[in-house]
Amino acid sequence: MSDSMVLKTQKWLNRTYGGDSRYNRIAEDGVTGWGTINALTRAMQIELGLTSTADNFGPSSQAAYSKNPLKYVNDTAQSNKYAILQGALWCKGYNPGHYGTDDAIDDHFDTLVAAAVIKLKTDAGMIDPNSDVTTNFMRALLSMDQFRLLSQYGGDAAIRSFQQELNRNYESYTGIMPCDGVYTRSTNKACILALQALEGMPVSVANGVLGPSTRKYCPTIPYNGGQINYGQRRYSSSEISDFIRLLRFCLYVNGYGNGEFGGGAPSSDISKFQSYCALPATGIADLSTWLSLMVSYGDQSRTATACDTRFEITPDRIKVLKANGYGCVGRYLIGGDFKEIRPGELGRLFEAGIRVFPIYQSVGNHAGYFTATQGASDAKSAIEAALKHGVPAGAIIYFAVDYDAMDADVTSNILPYFRSVHNGLTDYRVGIYGPRNVCSRVSNAGYAVASFVSDMSSGFSGNMGYRLPSNWAFDQIANVTITDGATSLEIDKDVVSGMDIGIMQETRDEGYIAPPPLGDKAGFTYRAAVNRSGMAIPVRKHYDFPGLGTIIHNIQPDETFITSYGTSIESVYGETHKVFFHSGGRSIASGYITAKSGSGTVMQEPWFNQWDDFLNWSSNGFGLAPATTNQVTINGTAYRVFTLQHTADFWYRLGEGQDIRHGLLEKGVKLAQNPPADMGGEYFTALHFSYWNPGFGWFPFRDGDTKVEAFVDLGLQYGGMPGNRLIR
Repeated sequence: MSDSMVLKTQKWLNRTYGGDSRYNRIAEDGVTGWGTINALTRAMQIELGLTSTADNFGPSSQAAYSKNPLKYVNDTAQSNKYAILQGALWCKGYNPGHYGTDDAIDDHFDTLVAAAVIKLKTDAGMIDPNSDVTTNFMRALLSMDQFRLLSQYGGDAAIRSFQQELNRNYESYTGIMPCDGVYTRSTNKACILALQALEGMPVSVANGVLGPSTRKYCPTIPYNGGQINYGQRRYSSSEISDFIRLLRFCLYVNGYGNGEFGGGAPSSDISKFQSYCALPATGIADLSTWLSLMVSYGDQSRTATACDTRFEITPDRIKVLKANGYGCVGRYLIGGDFKEIRPGELGRLFEAGIRVFPIYQSVGNHAGYFTATQGASDAKSAIEAALKHGVPAGAIIYFAVDYDAMDADVTSNILPYFRSVHNGLTDYRVGIYGPRNVCSRVSNAGYAVASFVSDMSSGFSGNMGYRLPSNWAFDQIANVTITDGATSLEIDKDVVSGMDIGIMQETRDEGYIAPPPLGDKAGFTYRAAVNRSGMAIPVRKHYDFPGLGTIIHNIQPDETFITSYGTSIESVYGETHKVFFHSGGRSIASGYITAKSGSGTVMQEPWFNQWDDFLNWSSNGFGLAPATTNQVTINGTAYRVFTLQHTADFWYRLGEGQDIRHGLLEKGVKLAQNPPADMGGEYFTALHFSYWNPGFGWFPFRDGDTKVEAFVDLGLQYGGMPGNRLIR
């Protein structure tokens, strides 16, 4: 929208400086923009006597200005510098009280102008400020920075409050930062400078980079005295309180906390953030946590279990990957001999138990590449390449945006491109590789189901000041070379969230037995159990005659079976439970066991209450052992670990009692759960597990970007004894 005072400013600038070669004429349209700001900057540089001007109020300009900064003298003093000040105030939305003539602005610095300066400084967070226009404030005026809440652009009052605090407490380190409530790269850098200030670094040393010294002096929160500051002393309690304020703010802009920055260490919010970023969820803000809060790539030394590379994965390189703990690798669908998947490579990786996530990149390194037409073409090309290389249907293919895309590029080019990719990529799902902002916007538009985030490029404008996308699957954090013996391989380290863990051919091992048709659930809820009575439990065909009916099976000591629980079958003959058990060959049968029997005087059977939850007992192939002897801690909770002895079907729960087959888990996959665990709804012979490990990390079960309840076939068709259990 055109503003009359901005228009007068533009006219005055062109008339006053239009004949000077150091000045570039601007459009007279009344719209504040970089053109007007740059013109004001060059005008001030001319008034300062600089022979060379630029569209930046940089070190030379600041040095010249600092010799005689503008301040109120009296109401009658006049100067072109005062006119530039008034023009800059108008462009910032502050009224200096003078309206000039039809084609010019006023050139005084009186009490009205002083009041506008004081208002600006107050909005910037200063308490009881004067009207002196310091070098930092002149630099802020000659910028597009805003100092009022920009609600229409997502401005947040709590963020603005802390931006003001940064200016108030750390100006000598940060300069004057915008206070618009929008967390951008400038606020992100100011937070790093504030961290360095709290660590005691001199202004001359602090640089806004999380280098070795900054990491060395960064305290763990809660503080245990383990770190010292730049001056080689331990931090005081008041200093730690300031660190906690900064920590709380960094958590808040990442989506955790309520906008209150006082108080103690927020262990719950820390833990939630850590879990979201695939860090150990300890609730303690260690160095890795600070780094993930402040820089896109986080702690580049942390363990990663996936990677991507342009190099063919040969048998020797498979050994390198395995020796270094990598179980999933990103490979390119196209690219010729330079980087494309080679014939036989996927089969080689699958055979070695290494998963693959496919990447599609033709060019993708400048805005001009991304058009709707190109998106349609790339979708077709990606399908052809995926089929050529044997990528199974349903796989996520990551389409690359491999440059520092501006937000405007996303709107004008990248979104139309991905709309076409989304519409054209039949039989496969769309993923995106790119900076955080690009991934988030494309995903939020519904054009990508998962993000492969180029966080290694921490200086990208689309990474600084942006959260990890909610559907992040792979987080690219470092370029490294890994070795095993004489063989080396250059890779990019990728942290895995579990949103996508790549593809593995859906093959069944030689001993696989499909789950047989299920018997009648009979309206009961079931639980997997193990006979720990030390005696055989007779199973009868009917429940009406618990002590008299035909025995069809004996559940042996240590045998696994499925039993109704909660509500037993009550009759005049006592308490009876419906059970399912291995009945020989590949079959599962059902029957009834009696817990209490008799008419009139009820007697407890010797095995009453002598069966235990399946998850309390693991198998070594010969006998049972307490499952607590094999545990793993996931997000602060200890879980019991079991291993699949064959390929296993699994389901996820769509709704109440409705189970949808999801696919197969490979032989050797580990499962984690604690008792008691429910059985499936429709597939009630499947056991609920919370996490799974395909060989390179523990992950929750997911359907797309949604965590789901997963139910894994208990495998009674294999048998129920320790030596033939499917889940050991």
